[in-house]
Amino acid sequence: MGAGKSAVIAALAIAVVVVAAVFIFNQPSKSPLMTLPDSSGDAVVADNPPAAGKEQATAEINPSSYAIRQRYFEEAFVPRREQYDLFEKAAKFLGIPLEKVPEYFSLESEKEIFEQLPSVPKDFSEIAYLLASGRSYAIGGLSEGYFLQPEFYPGFSDNGIKYWTEPNPNYWTTNGYGAYPADQFDTLSKSGRKEFVAVVFFYSGYGVQTYQGTTIIPTAESLEYFDIKVEPNTFLLDPTFPKFSGDWARKIVIRGTLKENAPPGDYTIGFLVVPPPKEKREEWAFKYRNLYFDAASSVAPSRFPFQFFVNVVE
Repeated sequence: MGAGKSAVIAALAIAVVVVAAVFIFNQPSKSPLMTLPDSSGDAVVADNPPAAGKEQATAEINPSSYAIRQRYFEEAFVPRREQYDLFEKAAKFLGIPLEKVPEYFSLESEKEIFEQLPSVPKDFSEIAYLLASGRSYAIGGLSEGYFLQPEFYPGFSDNGIKYWTEPNPNYWTTNGYGAYPADQFDTLSKSGRKEFVAVVFFYSGYGVQTYQGTTIIPTAESLEYFDIKVEPNTFLLDPTFPKFSGDWARKIVIRGTLKENAPPGDYTIGFLVVPPPKEKREEWAFKYRNLYFDAASSVAPSRFPFQFFVNVVE
């Protein structure tokens, strides 16, 4: 490709509006556009973010209920798990007595679903609001207290909760994963900043009952013009059902450096999920036996699990 021409690195058709990809039986969900922070702390914000709070704000939390704008930010995304009534709704859906629901899920109580997760930070709602509304934020600094909460991710209140409120006794969810934010953007310069640093939260899909061995690599086409390092690139995702485990989500840091031979243009840097190295697969398969699966054995998605759009200028 010659200098000045568009140099798009992509093996698949890319849908820019899909930025929180969840792959369970090849059914992706959509979420707000996000930003790609660089090492200098700057970020490029995507255009037209959707209305803030649409995914997770409850019917009881309405902006008009607060004279102080900051109070709404602090309340809109607070996880109100005591109001989920998961077991009560499951009993109604299954047509069984409420006292039989814990046994159905092999749990002692509804509280057990979330008890392995860290405490919810006091500013969780405000941070979740920023991300959901497409605002620039240094997501690399977020701790497990944020990204291990299922309410951190778009779609949980609409789709994830249904694994408890509308359980399907006819099948088990053996594997599936998601990435958030799945689309990110940045601009590099051949005469200036040549590096980017990005963070992606990679997580087990809702309702998944297995341990998933995961390895993430950039596409071969991406490596033609960029040196890319993924840390960690191999890891295990814990189950999310019937209760959330402590390592169901991981923070992934990706560092990229522009190569000298890269001409100016627009690039799509795609990432793939592949089977882990043989020794790790054997270790995890021996430990978890029937509950171990390769994340790569999920139905192949119609797009990259996550991707970066990079504009290279002189």
